[in-house]
Amino acid sequence: MSYPNLKSQIQRNQLTWFLDLLLNEREVFQLSASIGIIPDVDRLYALSKRELLVNLTDAFFGTVVTKKPALENGDTRISKPGINNGEISVEELASEFLTEKAHAAISRVGYMEVSEIETFFKTSDILIEAGDFGEVVWALLTDQRTAVVEHGYKLLNTTYESIEVAYTNGYGDLQSSEQLEKIGPQDAYNLKDTDQQLQDSIPEIEQLEQQLANSKADYVSLEKKHSRLDQQRTFLLEENKGLKTKAEDYHNNEKRLKALEQENLTLREQVTQYTEDSTALQKLTDERDLLLAEKERLTEQLQKYEQIKAAKETFTTDLNSVEEAIYKGYQGLEEFQTSLHNHFDALESSHQAARGALNQIRQTLAYLDTQQLSEGEDAYPMTAEQPRVGVFVDVQNMFYAAKDRYGRRVDYIKLLDLIVGPRYLMGAYAYVVQIPEIDQAPFLSLLEHNGYTIKSKDLRLRGDGSAKGDWDVGIAVDVVSMLGSLDVVILASGDGDFCPLAELIKQQNKRVEVVAFEHNTSMDLQQIADQFFPIGDELLI
Repeated sequence: MSYPNLKSQIQRNQLTWFLDLLLNEREVFQLSASIGIIPDVDRLYALSKRELLVNLTDAFFGTVVTKKPALENGDTRISKPGINNGEISVEELASEFLTEKAHAAISRVGYMEVSEIETFFKTSDILIEAGDFGEVVWALLTDQRTAVVEHGYKLLNTTYESIEVAYTNGYGDLQSSEQLEKIGPQDAYNLKDTDQQLQDSIPEIEQLEQQLANSKADYVSLEKKHSRLDQQRTFLLEENKGLKTKAEDYHNNEKRLKALEQENLTLREQVTQYTEDSTALQKLTDERDLLLAEKERLTEQLQKYEQIKAAKETFTTDLNSVEEAIYKGYQGLEEFQTSLHNHFDALESSHQAARGALNQIRQTLAYLDTQQLSEGEDAYPMTAEQPRVGVFVDVQNMFYAAKDRYGRRVDYIKLLDLIVGPRYLMGAYAYVVQIPEIDQAPFLSLLEHNGYTIKSKDLRLRGDGSAKGDWDVGIAVDVVSMLGSLDVVILASGDGDFCPLAELIKQQNKRVEVVAFEHNTSMDLQQIADQFFPIGDELLI
């Protein structure tokens, strides 16, 4: 550690005043004994603190080179690596002693920034009041940072200038012997008595100073811990901020992944449907080719028949017997021709059916292509040939019916495609009861992504411990409120409680259709409905 060059920065009286603030009487005595400026120990004990301070200042400015003696009652010398017990300068030895004295303050200042030092140590009033002025100023003067050292000298000079007059009156040059002689016997007795009181109070003062030093050390230790905890807190806050950012990125990526998976699932279903339609079309094409081949074969037979007929007419006169045989063959051939015409009619009907199926497939493909229309554009333009359809799905009824009977789930996406068909879908509503123990968010997101509007309510617990959660009234209210804009109402539920609602729909000259599991559907509801669609394996997953 480097020591400050005090001789070039401050004056003698200023150094005496500073040492008086920094050291107590015992420490002044220890420093004087360590330096060895007064070899006579008895004389050293006889001198007052003020006289010792003046001697220390003179020795300091005189750059005296001395040996480091040991005290009689315990060795209080300051040991320093690299320095033997030989000759050493007073300035260096005193600086070493003062640095040990201000160790706690030096550690405290070392952790502070220059701006903090200039703010907290702007004035000396609080430091002097707390008794920390000397140690803090010495810590500033021994700091490695130039700005801190300059601030220490500034604080020292400013404080000294503000109290220089008062200090000079109390600790100026020693009074002359003529002035000391003017003190009377009573005054001398009073001074001795006061000095004895001070000597008696030294142990108590030393104890208090030791307690103060311990408190300062504890304060510095707590301040270090606070600084480390504050740094750790800052690090944890930054780390938490980074983790939040990563969590948000992960959440967004997860959302995008779910959307891509759902889109992939939809495309797979479309590809599967397209493959099935293509297979059916190929099968019909193969059957058509077989029928055309059969027609060509029969045409060739008819040509041969015509040749035989021409030969018969040529030889009618000469071959009566042959004519009779040919006539009989002709009759049989006419019967065969009639059968052939009937077969041609059936073939034509099959061809028409295949053509209708092909048109239906083309319409389905066109419907799939229109799924990429821009937002706000109707996928199905309203025409008189497309009835307006509203679909109302009781999810709880369908879920438990599929689970109890088949141990499977309903494919609501395929269900919607099959029951609506080419008709115009005004809206599809899925009514769900939320159960706290079950996370239905992925399932509801899937329904919303595929055209359903979700309506949910929480499961309500009664006072007797039972639970209630159904949408019967809610579904009925929604159907009645939308009935004016619908031509067809499709109820996806087998609950017989919807019989009055179905009758009301038919009274309004609207068509009502029911899609549900046959084993779980009310017979009355099946009879009232204009059409009942039983759910089979093709709609289960």
